[in-house]
Amino acid sequence: MPSSAAAAPYTWDDFVALDEDDPRELIDGELVEVEVPRWKHERIVSLLVFFLEAWSQAGRGGRSSGSGYKLRVSDRRGVMPDVQFYRQGNDAPLEQDDGLVTGRPDLVVEVVSPSSQRYDRVTKLRWYAQLGIPEYWLVDGTARTLERLVLRDGAYVIAASLAEDETFRPESFEGLEIPLAKLWQ
Repeated sequence: MPSSAAAAPYTWDDFVALDEDDPRELIDGELVEVEVPRWKHERIVSLLVFFLEAWSQAGRGGRSSGSGYKLRVSDRRGVMPDVQFYRQGNDAPLEQDDGLVTGRPDLVVEVVSPSSQRYDRVTKLRWYAQLGIPEYWLVDGTARTLERLVLRDGAYVIAASLAEDETFRPESFEGLEIPLAKLWQ
């Protein structure tokens, strides 16, 4: 992934004007193609959305979105997290159909792949912290791990690190249980 571009010509407006199925993200003014997700990746995303929606529908409120909803980082940076969750009362996406320009999700999740490790664990981590997103989950289907990062004093700290067949019970989502073995099937 490029870290900067001297004459980066693209902006947020160019990014949100892309076709819905265009896999590029806006990285420092460049429209950079991200890896097309494989079955395992999309299955994990689907299951995470399923668990979050079930938790939400059980009376806790909120809404989730799978891959594709655009999130503005700056005029020259825009990403599409694999999963976004907005708690009850956070109505930001309802007013911004093409992509989130103002406000922030309460949770973002990235399902990392070998080619996106650095981007998800360094670049996006910094950007999500900059936006003040309270929680960031990193899921690695190959390593069969899940890390729960929480924002403290402007930086993410690891609040939980799980693997294999453990059950994920994030403190910030009381009553939510995600059996990791289901994600790896």
